[in-house]
Amino acid sequence: MKNKRLISFIVLVFITLSNLLLADSNIQVIKHANIYTMGPEGLILDASMVIKDGKIVAVGKNIELPMGVKYIDANGGSITPGLFNSVTHLGVQEVSAIRRTDDFKTTDDAITASLKVADAFNPRSVLIPQNRIYGLTHALVMPDSGTGLIAGQAAFIDLSAAEHSVINDSVAMVMNLGEAGQSFAGGSRAAAIRQLKTLLNDVKDYAKNKTAFNQGNRREYSASQDDLEALIPILTGKKLLIVSIHRAADIERFIKLAEEYDLNVVLAGVEEGWMVADKISAAGMAVIIDPSRNLPSSYDALGSRLENAALLHKAGVKLIFTGIGWQNTHNAYLVRQAAGIAVANGLPKQEAIAAITSNPMTLFSQNTLSSEIREGAVADFVMWQGDPLEVTSEAVLVYIDGQKIPMVSRSTRLRDRYFKRLKNMK
Repeated sequence: MKNKRLISFIVLVFITLSNLLLADSNIQVIKHANIYTMGPEGLILDASMVIKDGKIVAVGKNIELPMGVKYIDANGGSITPGLFNSVTHLGVQEVSAIRRTDDFKTTDDAITASLKVADAFNPRSVLIPQNRIYGLTHALVMPDSGTGLIAGQAAFIDLSAAEHSVINDSVAMVMNLGEAGQSFAGGSRAAAIRQLKTLLNDVKDYAKNKTAFNQGNRREYSASQDDLEALIPILTGKKLLIVSIHRAADIERFIKLAEEYDLNVVLAGVEEGWMVADKISAAGMAVIIDPSRNLPSSYDALGSRLENAALLHKAGVKLIFTGIGWQNTHNAYLVRQAAGIAVANGLPKQEAIAAITSNPMTLFSQNTLSSEIREGAVADFVMWQGDPLEVTSEAVLVYIDGQKIPMVSRSTRLRDRYFKRLKNMK
């Protein structure tokens, strides 16, 4: 009798513990996934991953899995770090045709470098859930030039829609050269370069003579005091300068200027970058490009070609992607398709995935954050139905900053509402 009671007690304890494990929503187990770790482990085929309390506690082929926990079968699907689009207006634009919903530029010439798009960022924008259910977890929010060469300060965000989703409200200064710079400098590229040099010299002089300036004992400068203050970290190398530039000749000229002033530069656009890839590589500059750009959309981009990414990579240039085209805000998640286009035109697949995950994450966090999927890392990843660069492969699970993201957006709610109405009509 005592043995029966003891056995019954053991069985009861076992069932209770099993139920507790099953009820533990803080544990997530994924099996049979092809995991792009973006670290030393590279791609791990048919692997498993365990997430507990928002952190990856185990990842690999032959890891010990917790007992009694329901698991997700990836069925040969893929896991990658969350996607990163490096040129967007997320959170500062809602309807592109309605100017009052745009907060990414100003025509006030007293506010250029001091403009922070983060001050207008809306974490509750309907475009954020729209993009994150398709795998986008991070982005740069870029200002546009409204009155001069300098557009303002870019923000580095995650798409958690939380109050703390702005990771860095001033990750880089943004400026425009090429045709855009020409238009702001009276119609001449030469004038744009002269304006830029004058501005940088003014910043140098102001930084050395603040006291005299505040006392009214210094000459007038070409920018407001707020803008001069905002530009000081550019000259000290503490802040990145993202330069929108396209034509090969302009790129060559700006590389020399950047060396003269010791600027920490990321080039954006760079449609003709393949022509001067060796010079970009020698200067140690990363580039933000849209690999889908292959048409001469302007005189700045007559040399556009689909092999741009592959040729830049071959020269040793660090790649970061945006795209596709004008859809880089409302459909910013299409940066994944841009990466696929680069692969179709000669770029190694791992490099393409790095350009939309680990490369921008490490660069814009200044190596303080990592996209690597490894034990101990905060869960920030996407599980795909199939190949991550296949356009028909959908995201089925998204984690951002350790939180499982609901796969719901305004679009899915509208879909479900009208499907329900349609069913009720039958």
